[in-house]
Amino acid sequence: MTQPLSKHDLIALVDQLLLEQGRLDPLELLIACDLLAYADYEAWRLGLTAHLEGVLRVPANAASDLLAQASRYAGAQGLVAESLVHLAWGAAPRMLSIGQHTQLAQGCAHAYVRPANRIQLDLFQDNQFQILEDAVRAALAGRRIDAAHTALTRLMALDPKHAKLPRYLRLIQAVEDLPSRTPAERLPELEALEPEAQALLGHRARDLLAPLWVTLAEDLATHPFDPAAPRLHASTAWARAGRFAQARQALEADPDWQRRPHHRIDHARACRRTGDLAAACRDWAVLCWEHPAEAARTLSAAELPDPRMSQFWRQFNDTDLDLTTSLFPAWLLIADPGTAAAVPPELAPADPAGDAYRALHHLVTGDDPGIQQRKVLAARSPELLKLYLAGIENKIRG
Repeated sequence: MTQPLSKHDLIALVDQLLLEQGRLDPLELLIACDLLAYADYEAWRLGLTAHLEGVLRVPANAASDLLAQASRYAGAQGLVAESLVHLAWGAAPRMLSIGQHTQLAQGCAHAYVRPANRIQLDLFQDNQFQILEDAVRAALAGRRIDAAHTALTRLMALDPKHAKLPRYLRLIQAVEDLPSRTPAERLPELEALEPEAQALLGHRARDLLAPLWVTLAEDLATHPFDPAAPRLHASTAWARAGRFAQARQALEADPDWQRRPHHRIDHARACRRTGDLAAACRDWAVLCWEHPAEAARTLSAAELPDPRMSQFWRQFNDTDLDLTTSLFPAWLLIADPGTAAAVPPELAPADPAGDAYRALHHLVTGDDPGIQQRKVLAARSPELLKLYLAGIENKIRG
């Protein structure tokens, strides 16, 4: 189940979207919050789903409240509202429906942009070059390749020396040619294409390239894992397409995925993005026990798409205690009681870190709060025993 964002996390996410996209788009915020799966958003954009409201992972009231908070924050930062029109992707664009929930529809009706963006738009409103380039970008993001060709031809006739003409032409050519390549050829070409697509289309490059990643994932469905080319796996392509449920299924279909730390990390990310926080927590715990160096590197990475786990990791490292990465799952039992239900003690390894986890699990759940478990914890990690006892004292004082 998707957990609600705190006010602090919401503000941080809005700031991140403003930095990356230059605007606050309500639908992009819902996707970034994992309240709207990209696959469901894509189906709505393609006209396969009648109303966006019906595919949200939370009730419409919760989504509209979040959008209202974000819009108030954006307004307080001096951003201004810009009306949105939601059109279907494909050859015949048409108006799309958010749903019957009035507040949700209102929350999705405006993006927020910096006033400078509005001024810049006004400066170019009569500039045919800018209008045609915007038409090329909109057509590509809306998966209307024929319309992109038409707009690009008009731009070429108007300004044959336009600096971006060759780049748009290469992008369109690559999108048209890639499906005919072998999977081994397509993967590096798609990875190389993404930066250029992002430079030209911004975050909307995802909308243009997602079908190519889906096709690659489908073609890799029966492709065995190759240690020499670890990224050439269906799960990688599904994740790049924003299809995290399929990415998880592709991983779990591979009998050896749990032995590979990078696949364990991919599985944790897929579980988190599909709302299975307990499974993601189990993955991080096992990774800390079996591959502590890889776990520490990944949990410390700035791009970790799990703000809650990232926050716990920072708190863990900010303690003055001498705790190794393999003790992070045990520490989580104190910091996040939900860990006890997500990570059963049977998963812990037969080593000191596993012994500490089992002892602390018995203590925090009340399964066996006896003195023997405290003795085991004292022998394996006296620092964790101090934290546990301090927590008890705080509860008594409270």
